[in-house]
Order: sequence, then structure tokens, then C-alpha cells
Amino acid sequence: MGLMTHKRHLDTTMAKLTLGLLLLTGGLLSGFSQEEEDAPALDLSGETVVIYNPEYSQSRELAQYYAEKRGIAADHLIGLDCPIDDSMSRQQFDQMIRKPLFETFVRRGWWKLIRKDVKDPQSGKEVPAMVVEESSVRVVALMRGIPFQIRRDAQNPQNAKEDEASVDSELCLLGLARQPLAGALRNPYFDQNMRFQMFQGTPGLMLVGRLDAPDADTVKRMIDDAISTEKLGLRGRAVIDLAQKTGAYQEGEDWLTRSAILFREQGIPVFIDKEESLIPDHWPLPDTALYFGWYSSTVSGAIASPSFRFMPGAIACHLHSFSGAALRAPDQHWVGPLLRQGAAAALGNVFEPYLSLTVHFDVLNKRLLEGYTLVESSWNATPVLSWMNVVCGDPLYRPYAKGPGSSMGEGRARDYALYQGTARRLPGTDSRELKKTLTEMAETRSKPHLLELTAMLSASEGKNVEAIELLEHAESLYVLAPDKVRALINLADLYRREGKKERAAQILRQITEDAAMKKLPAVSAAQVLLQQL
Repeated sequence: MGLMTHKRHLDTTMAKLTLGLLLLTGGLLSGFSQEEEDAPALDLSGETVVIYNPEYSQSRELAQYYAEKRGIAADHLIGLDCPIDDSMSRQQFDQMIRKPLFETFVRRGWWKLIRKDVKDPQSGKEVPAMVVEESSVRVVALMRGIPFQIRRDAQNPQNAKEDEASVDSELCLLGLARQPLAGALRNPYFDQNMRFQMFQGTPGLMLVGRLDAPDADTVKRMIDDAISTEKLGLRGRAVIDLAQKTGAYQEGEDWLTRSAILFREQGIPVFIDKEESLIPDHWPLPDTALYFGWYSSTVSGAIASPSFRFMPGAIACHLHSFSGAALRAPDQHWVGPLLRQGAAAALGNVFEPYLSLTVHFDVLNKRLLEGYTLVESSWNATPVLSWMNVVCGDPLYRPYAKGPGSSMGEGRARDYALYQGTARRLPGTDSRELKKTLTEMAETRSKPHLLELTAMLSASEGKNVEAIELLEHAESLYVLAPDKVRALINLADLYRREGKKERAAQILRQITEDAAMKKLPAVSAAQVLLQQL
């Protein structure tokens, strides 16, 4: 069954989600103007617990490492004896995770309970139950070693009424009255325009992130990258890989398109691939800080190339039904490989989620740019709970805590800061003044890289002739072979889009015949593009 299945099933699901909201009640950009001194009031570290599996190698050590880095109190670390496998049964989840965590939260005084009549999910009758009235713990960080899948119990369930789920999504509901297991439940925090500390609608609701990856060293690197990136803010390019899908798939394309527009408006240079296939192997994608694409079952294309590496602190997501089904494997599906390639955070699905019930990229990116944490942004962008979603990365990571363009940095980071700052000073749909200013700045400061970023803006707007002129200028000023070959490959692609195949082929042959360029990994992308002409 595909990710997009299917509107007739989703109609049934949405009716159930409305009921779920009633059950739950029983139980740009404002961030850019936020003053730095206000940030501590929104710090979630004091409301975070870290869960680890003492039976799993290095799980305890990773929990302690993370707690120390984030200033999380030692009594907020909880060890749970769990299976060391990726998955567990529903019974195991209830006995080994849900029940002991609930009891620990009450015993340590983190939850205040009240007796309240709630609807029993089995009988449908009102029954008395203890529910959370107040909570001092609102974020859960699951450490590598905690299983991430709850296996299906029901045999042959109806579509969208499956009872399998991610451990993470189920734990979001730990403090709420027990819910029906079949299907998804509406997320009351979905697309709420407020930080989670300000959201008081559902006291027992929690946000769950996971520090998990193919190995312990990668987890440590994810933690370190998140913390170091916050100091200056995330710098680099966004990459959007469209798949040209229509019909029932159009929603996913729309999320990607709106994300590209958002990045462009906020001064983040964006590379948009408009081909149906994935971005080709070894296509040069330097300084990738944000990656969003779809729809391949296994990691492949440029992102999977050995020569590719994300920027430190990067956030990445490839939308697919089982993108997170083997998140500890370095070469299966997408989440594990994205983290292996250097991303600090990756989102995915551990079982079939259906398109509308996955993370909405446009909402996610809006919240990230407003200064929300990774875990806030991710669950704010996910419409349902008790479902298939996982958020891998430091849950407290705020890549834009200080807002885009808030500090200059050095080297290429400075180019991105200049680009962002200029774009935010010159907003609007007409980018002519922006591109004129950027071009003048690039020429007066001898910055061909800034010319290249300006060319990317023109290309993202579909103004290929304008992009060609800017990129040719940049290429003429570049000295290093990797810069020149990147500019030439993108030039050839722009000429191809304009129907000038002979000129494109001429540029590609120049790459494959040049002594310095043909030694670079990107030459294989040039060869593939040449074969396609």
C-alpha cells in the first residue's frame, strides 16, 4: 500500500480524528523579532526527561552525555529495561515503557492527577479515571536503545485503522486518558501558533524526540552539531527535490513548493530539482543545511553519494512510507543514511502513515524559522498522534533561535549571512532590486559565490536566462576546480532547460576533458547529464 492511500480511507480517518479530539480534551515570523534575553523563559531543558535502555550498549552513556550538554538534571534520567530490538509488541510497550513511566512521573511529583469521568475506548461508557491536571515535564528525549516500533496486534485491520505505531508517537499521549488503539488521533498541538510552553489546552500532552542513529558516535555528533550550530544559527542552502506528482499526491508537492517559497522569502538560497527522478548521483550540493524531498524507498541519488556531506546542524527529510523503518541501519530507507551523511536531524515513518497524516513540510519549516525547537516544530507540523512518526535529533535544538541573518560568521557562512540580510531588507515578490543589490555587492567585494547564490534565486523563479548570465559571471571568477565544475554543471543544466542542448553538451565535454575537473566526483554527474542530452 502506498503512502498516498487514499482519500476514501482518509475520510473515515478524519471522522475518527474529530472524535479523538474530544477524547484528548478529557485526558516572517514572530521568532525573528524575539529578543535574546527572552530565550531563557522558553527554555525547555528543565521540562525534559531522558529515557535510556540500560541493556543496550552505550545507551546510558549517551543519556548522560546529552543531559550534561543540555543542563538536564540527573534525576530527569530514567532507565527502562526494554528489548534491544528495534520493535516490541503492544503488551511489551504497556508493561515495559508506558506503565513504569507513568508511575515514575507521578512518584517524582512531575504530574498532578485528578479523578475525572472519561469515555472508555472499549465500552464507550463514561468511567472514572485518573488524568493529568498539571505537568512539569513536557518533553521526552528517547536515547538510542529504546525500541521505536510497536508491532501490529490486530489481524487484517481496515485501512487507516491499524494499531501499529511508533513508540515515540504513543508516548506523546502518556499523560492523557487511554485512547482507542486503532487508527490515529488528532494532535491538538497541530499548527498551533505558539510555543509549546504557552500551549495549555491539553495538560498531559508531551512532545517526544529521539537521539538515535546507526551508531553511538553519530548520536554524539548530532548532539554536538545541534549545540554548536545554535551559537551562530544554521547557515547554508536548502535543497528541494520535487517528484512532479499529481492527483492524490499533489499535497506533498504543495508542501515542498510552499517550503521553497518560504526559504526564498527568508533569504535562504534554495536549489529546486524539478525532475521526476531524484537528483543524480554526485550532483554538487555544497553547504546543504535543509533537505526535503520524495519519493524513493531507499536512499539514492546525490544525497547518497560518498562525496556528499550535510552542513553541521542540517535538518533533512525524505518523505516515504517507511523512511524510518530501519533508522539504525546506515544504508536502508532514509533516516539512518541521512544521519550517516551528516544531518543533525531527520524525520521519518516507521510504518505506512498515509500522506495527509505525515509531517507537513511547510508548517515544519515555518516553525523552525520562527525559532521553535526541533521537537516543537516537528509535532506542530504533524496532524496526528498514536501513529507512525519519529523525530530523530536533539529535541531541544533551535537552529534559528536567533533568527536568520542574526550573525555574520566567516568565509562562506558570511556569504549566506549577507544574502539573508539583504533578502530580508528587500522583501516582496519582485526580486529585481534584491538581485541588483546582491550582484553589486558580489562584484565590489569580489564574491563569485554570492553571484552563484543570486543565480540560484533566478533559477528558482524560472528565470533561466537571467540565471545563466549570473552563473557564467561567477564561473569566470572562480579559481578552485570544485567551484568551477559546480558552476559549469548547473550552467549546462540551465541551457538544457532552455532547449540549447548543443551548448549544454559543449560545457559538459569541457568538464569531462579538463585534467583538474575530471578527477572530481562531480564529473560523473556531468557524464550522466551528457548521456541524457
